[in-house]
Parts: sequence; C-alpha cells; structure tokens
Amino acid sequence: MTVNKNILNKISLAGATVTMSLKSTFMISALLLISVLSTNAAHSAWFERLIPQGETYTVREIDRDLAFVIDGFIYDARTSCFLAVGDRVVFFEGRHGIDYRATIYDLDSRERCNLLLRGRLYE
Repeated sequence: MTVNKNILNKISLAGATVTMSLKSTFMISALLLISVLSTNAAHSAWFERLIPQGETYTVREIDRDLAFVIDGFIYDARTSCFLAVGDRVVFFEGRHGIDYRATIYDLDSRERCNLLLRGRLYE
C-alpha cells in the first residue's frame, strides 16, 4: 500500500505543477496583453508630439502634384506630394521662403513632403 500511496502523491504533485504552470501562463499572457495595449496608447501620444509646431501656411495653388504655391512662394516637389488646395502645412525642416530645400508636414493628411524653393510668386 505504501508504494501506491507514493505513486498517488507523485501524480497529484505533478498535476499541481501542471495546474500551476497553466495559471502562470495565463497570468503572463494577461500581463503581456495589458503591456501591449498600454504601449500602443503611449506610442500614440509619442507620435502626436512628433507633429511639428510652428506657423501654419496654406497651399494656394497646385500644378499636377509637381509645383505648389504656399503663401506667395512657388515650390517644386522633390518627390511626389499629394497636397490639395487649402491644406494647412508646417515647415518641418527649412524655413518658408528662405531655404532652398524644405520638408513640410501636411497637417490635414499627416504626411511629409520634400520641396525645393523655386521663387516668389509675383502677381
């Protein structure tokens, strides 16, 4: 009878170990899920801080996604830019009307666009 009792203890001990590992796995999974969800919220706030701050300019005219008039200055697109008339932009790199190369950030579509300053628009 002693042999059977030892075997039952080992089995029940092994069962308790398996049960404990399932509980641990569930708890770890729940904690990982919570951390991923909170990380996404933190990243969202972090990306909002990346939106450049500064004076807002308006796109006045467009010529086939290649040239743009932004508040009195003509810019050529270095890459394809999808701006629309009336879009609000902030100069991310470079200064409006001063620097030859500039990168703007479209506040409406949340995209960057690389531009070259062509010159002042004289009307």
